[in-house]
Amino acid sequence: MGYKTEDLIQEIRDRRTEAGVSQRALSARSGLTQGHISQIETGTLEPGLSSFIDMARALDLEVVLVPKKFLPAIQGILRQTQAEPLSPEGGGAALREIARGERLVIKQKLLYGSSADLDRIADALRFLRQVPLRKQDLQIVSHAINTLKRFQASPQSKDTVAAIAADLQQLRNRIAHSPSEAPRSAYAIDDEDDDA
Repeated sequence: MGYKTEDLIQEIRDRRTEAGVSQRALSARSGLTQGHISQIETGTLEPGLSSFIDMARALDLEVVLVPKKFLPAIQGILRQTQAEPLSPEGGGAALREIARGERLVIKQKLLYGSSADLDRIADALRFLRQVPLRKQDLQIVSHAINTLKRFQASPQSKDTVAAIAADLQQLRNRIAHSPSEAPRSAYAIDDEDDDA
């Protein structure tokens, strides 16, 4: 199997197992034989494009060609739609965690003096307080705060503090530059509008 094909086949195999679909069931859905699917998944047979598309569509996937320059935006949209939002209780926990981080930054500044990295951390936390977070986002924030608490902002931990600032800045940028809502159609047919 070709190197480029391996990743695609791995995606199909992962999707099939996550969905709890057997090779036999995929065979019935796709019109390919179970033996053919097995050979493709084990790498003993290079799939043809039509076989690959049949397998993908049978698993509710679609093969689409997009311009390379749009790939990061599409991947960002896919990550955002797959991420699970926080519940209202989780939102309160996120605010408490961010407040804990802000207090820790103030304490670190008093102990070790102000630094550009601590200022970047404070700015990122101030931004994150104002936006809805997802569970994965809160995990990043918690990890950063716990790491800062463990290593402190001492001169010996300069690289660690810089990495924390970079992680939080990256999270801030991803949230700031992601679409805020799903795109809406340019027009809608409403039952109430009766212009005729």
